Amino acid sequence: MGLKILFVEDNDHKRGRIIDFICHTFPHTNVDEAYSFTSGWQKLESSFYDLVLLDMTLPTYDRSSTESGGRIRIFGGREIARKIYRNKIKTSVAVITQFNSFSDKGYSHNFEDLCREMEKDLNDTFKGMIFYNSSVSAWRDDLTNIIIRLGV
Repeated sequence: MGLKILFVEDNDHKRGRIIDFICHTFPHTNVDEAYSFTSGWQKLESSFYDLVLLDMTLPTYDRSSTESGGRIRIFGGREIARKIYRNKIKTSVAVITQFNSFSDKGYSHNFEDLCREMEKDLNDTFKGMIFYNSSVSAWRDDLTNIIIRLGV
């Protein structure tokens, strides 16, 4: 039996490419999807996951033809990761983002600083940050290494 993964990502193209890669590389893995901070947290409250993959920047709510998604949470992935840690949810967390830096209300972090901060704050829960670039394959190796370390 493979891993159960929750992927919280609002970008359809990025989410589709990553899920296709996971399902092709690890065919016994089950991937659930969430599209916002709120729907991601709701799934975490109602189901167990071996790994939670988080985008860093997330809308508060799922977008639809009539809903804009509410406020954009620049550090939404970090917020969910911290909630997982504080609530002692037994899962591993990794961030997969396509941005090198993040700024919100005078708070600015580059990729490496944010990774170090999450390693320090989340201890063993945090498995790493992956830089996603659709034209470069390095993200695939990084994601594969995280999944393999979880015991697939």
